[in-house]
Amino acid sequence: MYIQKLKRGDELALEYFFNKYYKYLVVTAYKILHDDFMAKDIVQDVFFHLWEKRSSWEIIDIKSYLRRAVYNKSIDVIRKKKRKGGWTEEITDIDHPQESSNIMENIEANELQEKINKAIDSLPDRCRTIFCLSRFENLSHKEIASQLDISVKTIENQITKALKIMRKHIYTAELLLLFIMKIFGL
Repeated sequence: MYIQKLKRGDELALEYFFNKYYKYLVVTAYKILHDDFMAKDIVQDVFFHLWEKRSSWEIIDIKSYLRRAVYNKSIDVIRKKKRKGGWTEEITDIDHPQESSNIMENIEANELQEKINKAIDSLPDRCRTIFCLSRFENLSHKEIASQLDISVKTIENQITKALKIMRKHIYTAELLLLFIMKIFGL
């Protein structure tokens, strides 16, 4: 479904694939190149190429296609640097799925924790206090209400408010990143 949309020029389909596979592809390139900047650059090139040639290819498994494209571009970078004498490391075998998934899980966990921390910091003071007492101090609604001398219903409302704000904040951060990348052609 998204592949057909992409072929028709739907930018949201490209965004969907970018969100779904970007981190995985960066880890794939990084395992070969051991250079974060170069890995991200290669992945962005692959997505750019995917967009440019969208109407002329027949892709059935886009994840495999993207992985192979990133792998080939990474190897090409190494070959070019070796010819110029600028590459001294051995090419790394990337077919260790357990290691790759651990790296990707760590990256995703760190990014998610960062977004959560920023979202919590964005909460109004009272809302943040109630949310933290509930989630981090593991206090019941009744215990929080007693400690802060407010009603249990107020606690429930504030936690609901906190969760809505946090969801919106995390979603907005992801959209902002995509918008910035699009503006600067990344």
